[in-house]
Amino acid sequence: MYLDIVLIDYLAPDGILTTYRLIPNDTRDRVVIDRLADIDMKFQSADAINIGGVRVYNSSTCSIRAQQAKIRHFTAYDSDDSLTFGFSHIDIPVGSQRSGHGGFYNLILPPGLRLTDAHVIDPYDRTQTELLKKKHFRHDIIWDTSCNTSLVSMFLTSSRGTFSFILFGKARIYDERCVSEYLTAKETDYAITGILNHPIITSNDRKTIAESIADKSDWLELKPNIAGIGINLNKIIEDSIRAFQKRINNRK
Repeated sequence: MYLDIVLIDYLAPDGILTTYRLIPNDTRDRVVIDRLADIDMKFQSADAINIGGVRVYNSSTCSIRAQQAKIRHFTAYDSDDSLTFGFSHIDIPVGSQRSGHGGFYNLILPPGLRLTDAHVIDPYDRTQTELLKKKHFRHDIIWDTSCNTSLVSMFLTSSRGTFSFILFGKARIYDERCVSEYLTAKETDYAITGILNHPIITSNDRKTIAESIADKSDWLELKPNIAGIGINLNKIIEDSIRAFQKRINNRK
């Protein structure tokens, strides 16, 4: 897939949303990807990195920027080890689909939490006033059995050059005895990369990530990898699981 932008969200159990934005350095170029669920991850490719649910084949010609926000519509419940969340992305620049442009989106939930409800809504649908009755965008829900992790993926195409959506969801700690209570999902292994090393191509990118993440948390772990300096998202995931468990235990 040849895309103008790839957005990857990771929602932590404390309501912090980390968003990674991948765009080509040259506006005439594209981000070249495949979904990990569609390829053999054991086969390696030069200049490729795995991030979220995708493999980026031309990582050296792309920029990756990260930002964090604590979303307001977020609640964790200790009664049934669940959480609810809601957030939006407005006016994502994807280019016009008439000219073959578009984007791709991933949402990754913390390992162990499986979706029980999800809505990807068009905020500009004027035919309905009630939010959940507005137009819903087509999306895929994947359950990665190798790491017990939920993934939402969606193609972003628009005739006007931008794409906007609101995402509402509910998730609960996975219990294999209650499979029918969770959303229907495509079950597969290795749909999400285990260790996410996000390359920082330039010094400006490095400064941007350091200022937006390191000053606000102790999750930043810079380490060398084949594409330069990277962020190890495994540390974020591990700390997120501990934060969720601590929150649940404190309420008991």
